Amino acid sequence: MGTRRTRRRVRVHDLSAGTTILTAPLAPSVQSTTRDAVLAATIAGALLAVLGVTESLSTLTRPTVAAAGIATALGVEALFVADTPAAELWEHLAVQVGSAVALVGGGGVALLVVGPTVVAAACWGLTTYFGLLALLLAGVWGPEGSE
Repeated sequence: MGTRRTRRRVRVHDLSAGTTILTAPLAPSVQSTTRDAVLAATIAGALLAVLGVTESLSTLTRPTVAAAGIATALGVEALFVADTPAAELWEHLAVQVGSAVALVGGGGVALLVVGPTVVAAACWGLTTYFGLLALLLAGVWGPEGSE
C-alpha cells in the first residue's frame, strides 16, 4: 500500500567522549489516540448538533438505537484489533478525513431518508468508542494483549 513513516531517533552525545549516552525515538507530533479522539469528538458534536436542530435528541433514549450503535462500533473496532488491513489504512490522512466526511455527510443523508435514528445510532457508536478509549488509556484493555 503506502509507504510507512519511519521515526527519527534523537541522540544525545557525551561531547568529551563522543559516544551516544541516550537514544530515544522522536515522539510523533500528536499521539494517534489523541488525534482519533479529537476527530471522534468533532464528529459527535456535529451529529448531536444535527439532532438538536431537528429536535430529535429524544431518539438517543431508544434502546434499539443504542444497541445498534454499540454493536456497530464494536464491529468496527474488531476490524482494528483483528489482523485486517483496516488499522494500516486508518493511518492515511485521506482515510481519516474521508471517514469523517462520510460519517457526517452520510448521517445527514440518512437523517433525510431514514430519520434521526441512524444519526442517534452513530452517536451511540461514538460513545462506545470513547468507552473503549477510556479502557485503553486506563490500561484495562489494549491491543498489546491484556491479561
